[in-house]
Amino acid sequence: MTASPPRILADIRDEASSIAAEVTAADLPVRLLGGVAFWLRCPSVRSGPFARDYADLDFAVGKPASQRFRAILEGRGYLPDKFFNGLHGATRLYYGAPDGQWSVDIVIDELTMSHRLDLRGQLDGPGPTLSPADLLLTKLQVWEINRKDLGDAACLLADHGLAPGPAGANKAGADTAGANTAGANTAGANTAGADEISLARVTAVLGTDWGFCHTAERNLGKVAELAAAEPVPGAGYDVAAQVRAVRAAIEAAPKSRSWRMRSRIGERVKWYETPEEIRH
Repeated sequence: MTASPPRILADIRDEASSIAAEVTAADLPVRLLGGVAFWLRCPSVRSGPFARDYADLDFAVGKPASQRFRAILEGRGYLPDKFFNGLHGATRLYYGAPDGQWSVDIVIDELTMSHRLDLRGQLDGPGPTLSPADLLLTKLQVWEINRKDLGDAACLLADHGLAPGPAGANKAGADTAGANTAGANTAGANTAGADEISLARVTAVLGTDWGFCHTAERNLGKVAELAAAEPVPGAGYDVAAQVRAVRAAIEAAPKSRSWRMRSRIGERVKWYETPEEIRH
């Protein structure tokens, strides 16, 4: 007797976890991003000022695995938007639940919005979501950032420690007393744990793209402002100190030649994209 395909679960968060378990079992480079990913990663986003409902699921998939991931979604009962997928299928895919309860938006290899975040090689880490560093970058790259995105970033910084990056990164949190401050990481560690925000990853991305870096630094300031106005309840880490540590790591990190050349032009030339709304 053959097993029936898994049905779409009633709660979007349970459904996200179930899909993630299925792709993990299949050893596919597929990871959640977007709001539900933050819900899974960040206890502080589940209640308090930044709690909210979710209307869609977002995944990133490596191109070689995109057909297998499509088969998983269709096996669960999701319906492809054939016109959209035919037009944009090289970079994005779109599926909907049969009853319209939510949609599934998929990016292939990279997230391109205000800036480009290359996810090749970043989709096989532990856990159902992108790494904390990449989740942070998905929010910091948004030029027209809103409260929802800022709140997600604040909760991520409130719930996750920072793994050391370039020289100087561990000094920024030293002015905040207490064990749960930015910079309270094990000295000399070169790799981030599954629940840490890798400063090395953040600075590697931003050190090659001045525009992305400029937008991210601006948004980090906005995150700190929001967290000061609406503190994250039960935060394990001081968000303001975390922001200072990230900024210090960005400043200390080496920059590419193209970064330095673009920095001389500055804001005289537009440095971000304004993504068009893609209708399904």
